[in-house]
Amino acid sequence: MDNTQDPSDFHSYIDKPGRKISYSRLAPTNKTKRIGGLITEILFVDKAGCKTAELRPELEACLDFLEANDVLFVESMAHLGRNTRELVDLVQQITDKEAGVFFVDEDLGLDPSRPDFETNFRWMQSMYDFERTLAQERRNEGLLEAKKKGVRLGRPTKINDEQRKEIRNRFTHGEKAFALAKEYGVSESLVYQIGKLK
Repeated sequence: MDNTQDPSDFHSYIDKPGRKISYSRLAPTNKTKRIGGLITEILFVDKAGCKTAELRPELEACLDFLEANDVLFVESMAHLGRNTRELVDLVQQITDKEAGVFFVDEDLGLDPSRPDFETNFRWMQSMYDFERTLAQERRNEGLLEAKKKGVRLGRPTKINDEQRKEIRNRFTHGEKAFALAKEYGVSESLVYQIGKLK
């Protein structure tokens, strides 16, 4: 039986030299209190409902506070990043400071001083790339399906075919593009486009 410690093991992060800090995006739960009260020196908590890193003052303060060899404990990845892109960016900011981060619920640690850091971080980045690719494929499939059903894509037109005929007729009979654009709620360039059509 192998008794070597898993480098992402919770206890190996607790025993690591350096300050222990915790961050939570929600009101502290028992788990956060346990992390914050027993093993971390400082607890940063943002109120629920903060949607992005820019709107989370405690996260900003936490990121500013972090130094080399610190470990940031977070209950889950969802508490740090609201989406995969934000999560990858925030982990990058933390590890750029030579600090580590440990996600308790996922039992996953990312620490630039550990041999598994590059592998774990690449895995996280690849999950973002995978998520982005799937979203793009779903979008493209939806667009193709809409085209098959005859749905007109792009910006909705403000005017119908009858109004286009009126604009063309009035423009070719000398009415000013500016006045027509204002009356129909379209741009002058559209009036010129319609006026040039035969």
